Amino acid sequence: MITLTSLAALTLSSALTVAPREPVYDDAAAVPVPQPQTRRVALIVGANDGGPGRVKLRYAGSDAKALSRVLADVGGIDRRDAFVLLDPNPTQLLDGFRWAQDRVAKARAAGERVQFLFYYSGHADDRGVHLGASQIDYPKLRGLIHAVDAQVRLGLLDSCSSGAFVRLKGGKMRPPLSTGDANIQGHAFLTSSSAEEAAQESDRIGGSYFTHYLVSGLRGAADVNRDRRVTLHEAYRFAFDETLKGTETTLGRAQHPVYDIQLVGTGDLVMTDLRETTAVLDIHSSVGGRVYVRDADGRLAAELYKGVGAGAVSLALEPGRYSVVIDDGAKMWRGTVDVRPGVQNELTRAELTPVGAETTTMRGDEVPIDPSQYRVMPFQFGLVYPLTTNKIEKQRKVINRFSLNLILGRAAQIHGVEVSSGGNWVDEDVRGVQLSAGANYVGGNVHGVQSTAGVNIARGNLRGVQGAAGFNSVGGDALGVQAAAGVNVVRGHMRGIQAVGGVNWARSVAGVQIAPVNVTKEIHGAQVGVIGVAAGKVRGAQIGVINYADEADAQVGVINVTRKGGVYADIWTSDIAALNLAVKFRAKYTYSFLAIGLHPAGQGRGFMSGVGFGGHIPIKQRFYLDIDLATYWAQPQFRFRDNPALINSLRVMFGWQENRRFAVWGGPTLNLDIDFQGGRERMGYGWVVKRAPIDPHEMRVWPGFVVGISL
Repeated sequence: MITLTSLAALTLSSALTVAPREPVYDDAAAVPVPQPQTRRVALIVGANDGGPGRVKLRYAGSDAKALSRVLADVGGIDRRDAFVLLDPNPTQLLDGFRWAQDRVAKARAAGERVQFLFYYSGHADDRGVHLGASQIDYPKLRGLIHAVDAQVRLGLLDSCSSGAFVRLKGGKMRPPLSTGDANIQGHAFLTSSSAEEAAQESDRIGGSYFTHYLVSGLRGAADVNRDRRVTLHEAYRFAFDETLKGTETTLGRAQHPVYDIQLVGTGDLVMTDLRETTAVLDIHSSVGGRVYVRDADGRLAAELYKGVGAGAVSLALEPGRYSVVIDDGAKMWRGTVDVRPGVQNELTRAELTPVGAETTTMRGDEVPIDPSQYRVMPFQFGLVYPLTTNKIEKQRKVINRFSLNLILGRAAQIHGVEVSSGGNWVDEDVRGVQLSAGANYVGGNVHGVQSTAGVNIARGNLRGVQGAAGFNSVGGDALGVQAAAGVNVVRGHMRGIQAVGGVNWARSVAGVQIAPVNVTKEIHGAQVGVIGVAAGKVRGAQIGVINYADEADAQVGVINVTRKGGVYADIWTSDIAALNLAVKFRAKYTYSFLAIGLHPAGQGRGFMSGVGFGGHIPIKQRFYLDIDLATYWAQPQFRFRDNPALINSLRVMFGWQENRRFAVWGGPTLNLDIDFQGGRERMGYGWVVKRAPIDPHEMRVWPGFVVGISL
């Protein structure tokens, strides 16, 4: 897991530059000696999928793209020398390294100096990085990087426990170089966390902490000496300080980036050069505080802390309009600036306007009411809007404590109870109870109860209960209970219970969905019904007739399908039937199967078909234990017109998984046969340890065996 999250390989841009050097002169001729040109090659990987048992990351791919963009903007790399892989498998990663080796070898053959940069954002542990269900060990990854024959090799890892990457045999912690010559050779590895720490990502910044601050630093926030060039030392120091500061109070605890720098020579590496870009935003020395720069789409393009009077800070940005928010510790300030190429784009204190603090309350307190905007009218009565007593107020918004509407009423907010025989309409929030026979509509949040015989709609968040005979809808997140006879919809995250007679839908669920049809993207809890669908991961169980998920811990049903678990064919022999075939549907810890069996000859010949359900227990590496129970409808002697026999088989099987597509397994069984005809041999090889006549039927018990393969 990192933090920082079908397979694609995209060519984007990324780069690494070096400090320019003064010309070198030959003493005899006193003329400049040509210096070899520097070529930069980059392989950048973003992997959201860390395989079974790991939460899928959200921002590893966007981290990779963000680093590519900033290095393309101010690093000067040729697009043909950059390769970005999103969610690759191991084969694609190896192909990427072969591509890099080929580019570097051609550049060196042409007499060029070459620098190689490798970046990885995704899941990892203290042994290696994860690409889906596969793992690349750190020794192998280091070997792949070192096999690229460049004069300088840089590795950037943004993943959990990535500090273990620099603690391998041979690693030394040397201080970064700081002089001015670019004649450097060796490697530099930077990781986002220590060997024992989790790397974290954040919805606020839309990425991982380490990569976010690294990118901000590379755009100019790390340029301590104001020479409009960001060196490796400056970029690392800025990313370290800001990552530590940003994660000190998170649930994942403080995160400490780590480095292993082994470079020989007389200079430091310049990662980005702001002099090479035409679109720069200069933040004036009069501006101070924590600075947030967002693009026109609301994405956080850069974040830094700048002291008042500390000198101007230059940020290399893509041309466009940006919103800048400054938190100076006492007030919030906001400004908008157009960053255009070829001109000076400067943000001064005079261009900032104060931002009013968002009104908040301690839990349980009343919402403070601004008398200039709102008027509290304790009682409201109406026939149909606008024929209501709220229309007495012509200027301000109205808050009602109690509202009674015969057909339709409308208010800005309800802090109490609203009742209607038709419908209720609230523009903003409801804190209390909203009851109607027809419909309830709230344009903001509901803290309390919405109940109707028809339709409930809350455009914001719900904390409480929505109950309807028809349809419930929440536009944001829900915490509590949604109950309806028809349909429940939560467009955000549902924490609690969704129960309905028709269909439940939520973007994600932490709790329980109960309905004939349940649909969500991800769930941490349970889906209970006839059909359960989860487009992402189920951390819990799906219980129904038909269940589908991208990945699930457990599925209990007749047909259970997971994309990552897959559908398998089991072929086996047993003491009941010489030849058996089943279609197996696998989740992470459970499976179900539909099976048929055939014993072609002898007194125990016959045919059977049945269903089974079992549990899967990984033991070590490729070994596992399966325990299942199956029930078969059997026709001994192939006499399909006679009464059948009912065979129940409990199997305990030890297996060896050679690869995803092949496994061998086998073990003992305990079997119970109820013969509804009576007087016949059981199917299979015939031995029985206990018979119990139940006239006219017969019950038989015996131990058996099973040996098979999975394909």
